[in-house]
Amino acid sequence: MPAGGAVITASAQKRRQSSRASRRCAADRAARTEAVATPTGRVGPAARRARLPGARRSAAAWRSARRSVVLAVAAVALLSCAAETGPPDIVLVSLDTLRRDHVGLDAGGGRSLTPALDALAAESVVFDDAWAQVPFTLPSHMSIFTGLYPDVHGVDRKTARLAAAVPTLPELLRTAGYHTVGLVSNLWMEGDFGFARGFDHYERLPYGLVYADRVNRRAFELLDARGDDGRPLFLFLHYIDPHSDFFKAGENALPYYAPAAFLEGLGVTPASREFCDPAGGCATEFLIAADRDSRPLPEATVERIAALYGRGVAYLDGEIGELVAGLRQRSLWDDSLVLVTSDHGEEFREHGRFVHVQPYVESLAVPLLIKLPRAQRAGTRVAATVETVDYLPTLLDAAGVPPPSPVQGRSLLPLVRGEPQPERSAFGRDKLDRQRFALRLGRSTLVHHLETGRCELYDRIDDPGERLDIANRRPQAVDAMRATLLAIIDANRALAAKIAAPQVGADVLTEDEAAKLRAIGYLE
Repeated sequence: MPAGGAVITASAQKRRQSSRASRRCAADRAARTEAVATPTGRVGPAARRARLPGARRSAAAWRSARRSVVLAVAAVALLSCAAETGPPDIVLVSLDTLRRDHVGLDAGGGRSLTPALDALAAESVVFDDAWAQVPFTLPSHMSIFTGLYPDVHGVDRKTARLAAAVPTLPELLRTAGYHTVGLVSNLWMEGDFGFARGFDHYERLPYGLVYADRVNRRAFELLDARGDDGRPLFLFLHYIDPHSDFFKAGENALPYYAPAAFLEGLGVTPASREFCDPAGGCATEFLIAADRDSRPLPEATVERIAALYGRGVAYLDGEIGELVAGLRQRSLWDDSLVLVTSDHGEEFREHGRFVHVQPYVESLAVPLLIKLPRAQRAGTRVAATVETVDYLPTLLDAAGVPPPSPVQGRSLLPLVRGEPQPERSAFGRDKLDRQRFALRLGRSTLVHHLETGRCELYDRIDDPGERLDIANRRPQAVDAMRATLLAIIDANRALAAKIAAPQVGADVLTEDEAAKLRAIGYLE
């Protein structure tokens, strides 16, 4: 694992210069927009020149034209500002195992579990339909780092390492002049899988009771020790707290070995073995056994398990609030681009399983917030379907770095700017078996069982939980989506054959580390 290396960000003088440049840019944007949209609301000269001679337009059409021109001029102004102030600091935050529907900005109704993320959403562009490629930390994060689907980069088991010829996001940013720092808290993020490549400093915090305040504390230590070479910063922070070894309320700890207070919170005792073994090993061991043995559980028990997960989400949210405050304090917020997302969700027997295994909405739907420098486009919501493979080209686009070839994702910045885009789909698969693949396109979800050929079809509008299979009612839709999905699978195989294969050899993880992953459902 690479050692040491201070985090380098702009000096105070550079930040003051950047702030002045930001104010100049803001004034320039206002002036440019004023030149197009007049105070009376009439379309300015630039828009009038765009009108075809002799054309007749309704008032609504004129308003639409005015909005389009204003957006276009604003986009030009933003690009010129980026050129003036240089590439932004970039903060990429991954909230391991966070379901989209447990984020208050998406859940709707009742008391939000995530007020800090909700406040961040108000400063950000919110993507309402973002999807992970696989419900598994290792390949999901490698897709984020490479812009490639899991079956293309091939890093989805404990013996695989990313091929040296496949570039990663931190490598590309460091080559472009960024200082790159990564802090992670999951064994599957071990640097030797390929995650450490391109980082000036990459650190996996000790496995076990790792929780968000420790990640924050270490991040702030590195930021406070920064030097002054003027390079922009790429900071990657990974938090494991929502993971299925559930949070013990009030003590900021994950109960891998549950103390009595945790057991009392469940309403059980160690002797009952309902959630814990005699040694105190809890939570996921129970969930895995319940699935393996097809153990029926009362609805109240499932709800209690989900509530414990919710406590972990609420705790993490508070620490994300602390992260934002710490970045503000260090002048690393206003002019930074911050992307917050998850690698996958968590199942509570919506489709008969616990943990995160299947390609349904509860496992693959993830939150996605992008806070642009100076909170540009704050409060914008994007309905288009997007994927985690889109993050690499998006962040490179923001930094002014061309994407590598091949890359399967597409930059999201055109969507942020409101530019018309072709319809997008989301492709995903199950965790380990590679037998169930999912395609989300328009209002439909197709789940295809590769071995048997069976298909499930769900209406994402009428049935957002993907519970009512309507494949028998819409055979033509099934055939069309299956053809599209199989074409993607074939394209992935062809692309995987062209690029360097992952290096397969000795286990990246020790046997002790593998045992810990086995305990939380990642290994069988």
